[in-house]
Amino acid sequence: MSAGRQEKICFLLQEHGNLTVTELAHRFDVSEMTIRRDLKALANLGLVQREHGRALYPPASSGARFLTRLGEAEREKTLIGRLAADLVAEGDSIILDAGTTTLAVARALKKPCVTITNSLPISTVLLNRPELTLFVTGGEARGTTYALVGPMAKAAFADFNADKLFLAATGVSIERGLSTGNMLESEVKQAMIAAAGQVILVSHSEKFGRVYYHTFAQWDKVDILVTDSRLPDHTRQELENLGVEVLLAGLEED
Repeated sequence: MSAGRQEKICFLLQEHGNLTVTELAHRFDVSEMTIRRDLKALANLGLVQREHGRALYPPASSGARFLTRLGEAEREKTLIGRLAADLVAEGDSIILDAGTTTLAVARALKKPCVTITNSLPISTVLLNRPELTLFVTGGEARGTTYALVGPMAKAAFADFNADKLFLAATGVSIERGLSTGNMLESEVKQAMIAAAGQVILVSHSEKFGRVYYHTFAQWDKVDILVTDSRLPDHTRQELENLGVEVLLAGLEED
């Protein structure tokens, strides 16, 4: 699977700094041409640098910060992604918000569906999936999250009637709701919520208690939370009291 291999290439480069195409081909037991295609795709996302037959981990940059977030709670995000993807029924129309946990949902999708996203990494993962119909919003590309934002992105959701939205948040709080540190992303998230019949928040439990400067939704907008089994029991009970169905992705989901 190219997406999984590309993610592993990123982590290897983060560990070693740089590796040759030949070394990577040997590690993954694939052709050098395959590795070059992987590196080209990763370079287009700003996650690696290519130079004379080798790949380099980029200096501290927006791409590196995105990769760092990709590595945070990696196992939990994978399990959350699998459990959330199981909520998609064949023929559904879904929205995938930009984020590393929603990227895990995209990787786990199995059923034919119609998908719209404002995430450049998600669009790359889903691009060559013939069973999926993929729409990508327009908009201004944010280097820190690889999200498309602004009026064009918002307008893309105005006439879209989605069965389900898989939503991401930077901060998750019982008292303050769902928040983020960028107003442009907040506005797009609100447009997504308005376009969806069911809102499914995907978030690992470590985000609970974090509050950023703009709340884009309260819990009355959320139907389901998919998180990991480290969520405290009292937090789960509080959410259920608010009318949110809580699904926990644990080791049994692996």
